[in-house]
Amino acid sequence: MDSKKIIEKLGGTAKTAVLCNVTQGAVCQWIHAGIPDARLMFLRLARPDVFVTRKRRRPDPPP
Repeated sequence: MDSKKIIEKLGGTAKTAVLCNVTQGAVCQWIHAGIPDARLMFLRLARPDVFVTRKRRRPDPPP
């Protein structure tokens, strides 16, 4: 998942900034440069719901 999608799922730049205790400008930079590893680890712990990936169900084999 790219940085922009993660930030959108977190509620946008303003809410992400509050969650990470950084400026909104810093979060805007993450959209282009990527979320720093330490922040990404924090976000995975703070909001695991954002990072849940749904497994695709494989079709049943034909009889």
